[in-house]
Amino acid sequence: MNGKNVAIMQPYVFPYIGYYCLVQASDTFVFYDDVNYIKQGWINRNRLLLNKVPYTFTIPLRKRSSFQLIKNINVLDIKKFKSKFIKQLEQSYSKACNYQVGMSYVDKVLDTDIDLISQLAMKSVTDFFEMLNIEKNFLVSSERFGETKGIDKADRLITIVKSLDSENYINPIGGTALYNKQYFSDKGINLSFIKAKLEKYKQLGGQGFVGGLSIIDLIMNNTIDELKPHLVNYELV
Repeated sequence: MNGKNVAIMQPYVFPYIGYYCLVQASDTFVFYDDVNYIKQGWINRNRLLLNKVPYTFTIPLRKRSSFQLIKNINVLDIKKFKSKFIKQLEQSYSKACNYQVGMSYVDKVLDTDIDLISQLAMKSVTDFFEMLNIEKNFLVSSERFGETKGIDKADRLITIVKSLDSENYINPIGGTALYNKQYFSDKGINLSFIKAKLEKYKQLGGQGFVGGLSIIDLIMNNTIDELKPHLVNYELV
């Protein structure tokens, strides 16, 4: 593929490494915040190990609904959530090799007066790349591409990519059931799907390795130098 790569994805809070691979694979990453909130999705929740077993943490929201846009949904008492969450991390990861760095990252993300889940989720991603000293170009769909709202799903993505003077769009692997490569090609866009390779790493678990956890688990259990290769451990199909 020639030219720069564009990726577009809903903002997720402390997502798994595959989300960060998508960012890393792109030259411009667009947070898709003006689409509907997905109930039981990963926008405000993820998994980590609590007492050595998988545990799903959820950031509480005010009146969430699948009829609301992500950008309009408020967090419910982030300070209360942070207090409980930090204690859980201390209990579960205090012996992890990169504990201090991991806790500093989480503390920085949650040490905020942000009241919107979209902004908090975006911060969890941008702060990660800042921690690694990796510069990325981030945009927000509601701020930059609001005029495209209402266009059909695939065509809106195509319109956004073209407006960024790109011919290359990268979508998460789950999109293979939604988007057709030929359709994108007919519109002048090369569509690729990213497949993250979830390599095992030393983990403070008791039941064997658990993959696909929040980035928090990966940070806690790896030094920065060990963590970076995970960002480029993917393939485009």
